[in-house]
Parts: sequence; C-alpha cells; structure tokens
Amino acid sequence: MPPERPVPARAGVRRLGSGSVLWRVTVMLALAAVLLAGQLQRTNEYFPFGTLEQYAQAEDPDGQVRSTCLLGERDGQVVDIGFGPRSVGIERADVENHLTAMRADPSLLAPLAEHYDREHPGLAPLTALVVCQRVTTLRHGAPAGPPETVQIVRWAAP
Repeated sequence: MPPERPVPARAGVRRLGSGSVLWRVTVMLALAAVLLAGQLQRTNEYFPFGTLEQYAQAEDPDGQVRSTCLLGERDGQVVDIGFGPRSVGIERADVENHLTAMRADPSLLAPLAEHYDREHPGLAPLTALVVCQRVTTLRHGAPAGPPETVQIVRWAAP
C-alpha cells in the first residue's frame, strides 16, 4: 500500500468562530438534558428524546409476559377494544404510562370511551371501559397455557 499523503487545505475553508461553536454546544447540551429528563421521568412526552415504552426488554424464560389491553362493555357484551387514533384516540404506551393516575381516578377513562363511541357511531355506546393486562406464563420461553386477563382499572358510564 502506498503511504497516505496529507490532504492539502482548500482555499476558502474557514474555522468555526467561537459564537458558532458556542451555539452548537448549547444545542447539544439542551438535547442531552431533554433526553436525560425523559429517561429519569420515564415519560414518552419527550419522544424521540426519551423513553418509549414499547422498546423490548429481555424476559425470564420461565416468567410472565404482561400485555396491556382494553375491554369495553355494551349491551351486556364484553368486547376487545384496540388502541390508536381510530379507536380510543391514544396508543398502548400512553395508557401504560398513565396507569397510576387512572387507578387513582378511573374517570380518566371516560374520554377514551367517548372517543371510541364517536369513532363507532353505528354501535351502541360503551357502558364501561376496563384497562386490563393479559398475563401469559412462560415455561422454557414458550406459553405454558392461555393468557389470564387481569383487570387493572374499570370505569363505568354514569
């Protein structure tokens, strides 16, 4: 291999001034602060500069997998309710991120039920909305049976 030759300086190339360096460093520090705040607060409010709950984590091959779900009640029937803008208006990670507040105040589920009813005008309105978790027990990394549905919080229409 021939030895590398030094690259000659090009005409018209200037070094950054101290002001340019200062604003670039300030922007980088601000972004790092937002990232750190998002991680420490475990919130999705700063995404993509913070936590997003759907990132996968390793599970115990003989443990349990929990998947948050929504169940609605209408006309005495229990129905699976999906997440998203065309269903309840928010995503699963947002519900999971606010479970503590929802447990303390189940009426926080009312806007989700109202959104669902607006998106499905041909159906009877929901009389209840339940945040639940489907718990699958694993044995050697495979499901050891059907998932168990556990109620986390329930809202009933007034």
